[in-house]
Amino acid sequence: MPRKTVLVTGASRGIGKAVAVKFAKKGYNVVINCVRNEERLLQTKKEIEAYQVSCLAYMGDMGDMGQCEELFRQIKKQFDRVDVLVNNAGISYIGLLQDMTTADWDRIIHTNLTSVFNLCKLAIPDMVEQKQGKIVNISSVWGGGGRLL
Repeated sequence: MPRKTVLVTGASRGIGKAVAVKFAKKGYNVVINCVRNEERLLQTKKEIEAYQVSCLAYMGDMGDMGQCEELFRQIKKQFDRVDVLVNNAGISYIGLLQDMTTADWDRIIHTNLTSVFNLCKLAIPDMVEQKQGKIVNISSVWGGGGRLL
């Protein structure tokens, strides 16, 4: 039976990196993604490959469907499919809503929601075909708080 494959977004540091390394320790092929820090992403790739598993590192904006489709083409070529999707990438806005610009809002929605939609849309068909798969959406404590204006 071939190894299972996990895709972890926001995997260059923090929780995403820890999740990706943990899956590597369990013997999964690992696909890691981040949007900005290629050096950290490649360091994470080295750490993952030390567990004798394959790792695909992809720099790209998962809020952009075209980039998601390119990532999935690479995944299909190298691993065939995604068995586990971990939507971990996320950003926050520090400040008052009244001070937030429309561009700030759009950036948060693009990163925190559109990316999840895009990746689920691309991962689910293979999961349905296989009659198995897992999707984990990681959120933040920021979702439970708010400020009075």
